[in-house]
Amino acid sequence: MDIKKNKNVQWIDVPKPTGKDLAWLKEEFDLHPVIADELRGPSARARVEAHGAYLFFVYYFPKYDTDDEASVRTEIDFIVTKNAVATVHYEPLTEALEHFEVKHEKNSLELLYRLVEHLVTHEERQLRHVREKVEAVGQSMFKGKEKEILERIMYLKRDISEYRIIVKLQEPILHSLLTKGKRFWNEDDTEVYLNDLIGDQLKVVRQLEDYRETVSDFEATNNQLMNLKTSSIMKTFTALSFLTFPFVLFATLFTMNTRDTPIVDLPGAFWIITGFIVIAIVILATYFRKKGWF
Repeated sequence: MDIKKNKNVQWIDVPKPTGKDLAWLKEEFDLHPVIADELRGPSARARVEAHGAYLFFVYYFPKYDTDDEASVRTEIDFIVTKNAVATVHYEPLTEALEHFEVKHEKNSLELLYRLVEHLVTHEERQLRHVREKVEAVGQSMFKGKEKEILERIMYLKRDISEYRIIVKLQEPILHSLLTKGKRFWNEDDTEVYLNDLIGDQLKVVRQLEDYRETVSDFEATNNQLMNLKTSSIMKTFTALSFLTFPFVLFATLFTMNTRDTPIVDLPGAFWIITGFIVIAIVILATYFRKKGWF
């Protein structure tokens, strides 16, 4: 448990809460037994609840898993009174909260605003890995790496989709916080602070939508390149089949053990037939190439 404060408000951060931590929180904030029990582990859903002297606020945000190359949902719970904000989380949030300090906040509204804004800013920073991957795919286009690019696009689409699911669910929660927060704090600037959070979250969603559309465009272009290459290969094989089939048939006719087969009794018949086939193939191949069929 880590406590940081100024003369007006305090922030209590509780990572991986123990039984002792939960008992202290229950007594300090006069928590309802159901809320205190829920803090033992991750919640089933994000929500905002008003309980008289405090707000209970469950918030999800994405955290990038470098091993799985995708974003996973991470939970942080807020207990907010008029002069304190407690955060409870079950995974290390060192990267997300390491630079956060209590400064000159006048009340818990300003402190909560700065904490959530810090998390949203962290979400936006995390999008850098998506942007870098999107740019890398764009730079690799038209270099004959369609199969490799397709695999990278599939991973990227999964990452964007999972990130988007988590971030999109923040919008109704922040709107709920706005509605209940106006009644809880009953201050003129409550709506200004909480609307600003909604606007910051919307920026992240819009960036995700831009990346999602760009990746879809890259996928369509890559598929067209693959189809073009496949069509070109099929065209070549078709031309080769048409080119060789008549002469295979021609050669087969001379292997038939029948009487009166022409040429076969002449001296050098084998070379005559072979030469004819080679010359005819060269002539046809030249014709096909001029027509662009090859």
